[in-house]
Amino acid sequence: MPNLESFHACNPSFTICLQTEDYYVNLAATRGEDAVKRMRRAIALSPNKPTYQLLSGHIGSGKSTELLRLKLELEQQGFAVIHCAADQYLQIDDVGLTEIWLVVLTMILQQIEKKGDLLSLAYLPNAIAEIEKWMRISAPIGISSYVQRLQRVLQALQDNEQHRRQLDHYLEPRLKNSLIAAIEEVTKIEVDRLKQLGKKGLVILVDNLDRLSLEQAEIIFGEGGKYLRQFPCHMIYTLPLPVHTGDKFQQQFEKYGNAPIILPNLQLCDRDGVINSESLKLLRQIVLARMLPNIQLEQRLEQVTDCFDHLETLDRLCLASHGHLPYLLSLLQGCLQRQDPPIDLETLQQVLENDRAMRLSTISDRDRQLLQEYLTNDQELTPEALNLCRRLLLFEHHDASGSWFSSPFTTN
Repeated sequence: MPNLESFHACNPSFTICLQTEDYYVNLAATRGEDAVKRMRRAIALSPNKPTYQLLSGHIGSGKSTELLRLKLELEQQGFAVIHCAADQYLQIDDVGLTEIWLVVLTMILQQIEKKGDLLSLAYLPNAIAEIEKWMRISAPIGISSYVQRLQRVLQALQDNEQHRRQLDHYLEPRLKNSLIAAIEEVTKIEVDRLKQLGKKGLVILVDNLDRLSLEQAEIIFGEGGKYLRQFPCHMIYTLPLPVHTGDKFQQQFEKYGNAPIILPNLQLCDRDGVINSESLKLLRQIVLARMLPNIQLEQRLEQVTDCFDHLETLDRLCLASHGHLPYLLSLLQGCLQRQDPPIDLETLQQVLENDRAMRLSTISDRDRQLLQEYLTNDQELTPEALNLCRRLLLFEHHDASGSWFSSPFTTN
């Protein structure tokens, strides 16, 4: 029977711990490609030469979960891996290249200082002192840790928009060379230390940059793309989906040979509305894994009536999600807030109707016009379409003929 612990796991914001929990379901078979395997092989085939990879996809497609799976597999192969959720340290709607550098530097230094190693650095002290001076941060009396000083700088940046403007417009041009030198110096120290300990190398996963605005992404991954490679280790960044369609970004990717790996949404139905039975089976497993985590995968479906009144109710829930995983869990959580399992069809219908009414209330006349265009014609993903997708009003899918869209909302 499902218990309180499983209710927590049904929260869309719940983070899976792949080492100790049985909530993970591998969706590679229906995505068409195993993105984790591809990224892992790129690193394994170049252990001594830094690699630079980009992972893209709609918010909710599962990038963070797949990066955590990649972290586990790389650690099992002998790499040291740092996973950085950028939005925990930065104002993600107002962030610059230097701030990303400072966060990654902080996380590398945390690894070094955690071991109690004393650092003699040539470039970082002056760079930090310059930032502290211009941001008018008081002198760090009694603070010898670079990590603590960088954390004070990052906190001040989060608290004060003017500080962020100063960093972007004045300090970044002045500090770029010294910061690049500091990045290279600190990263090399950590990579050498790790290899002395028998590790194959250092991998840094910078997550949640897919939440950047398109304008920010164009600056950071377009004009600033070459600077994201300055860390002499293996780097993987997430980025917003449409970035790869712009001319500037395409030129960058062609120049450096790093087109983003796209993690598509799970396709539940084809263009004609025919249900993909394999995708439906996997979504069933995602739901049942959260509700029955201690049951073997093969046995979960046998106990479906502990969770739902009928298998058809579970299928109705899965189909209503359009293959969007956080949306699926959000609907499931809505049901659990109304009744204990087994969830019946009437409760699910109430949740779907309430959710539909809430989303309909946000639709403007322009939204209706756009929905009509995207649902009736072949269209490329544009910033306006991305906005509809992020609001869960529109869902993008891919097949051999290209991309297409679906929506739970009519335009009437």
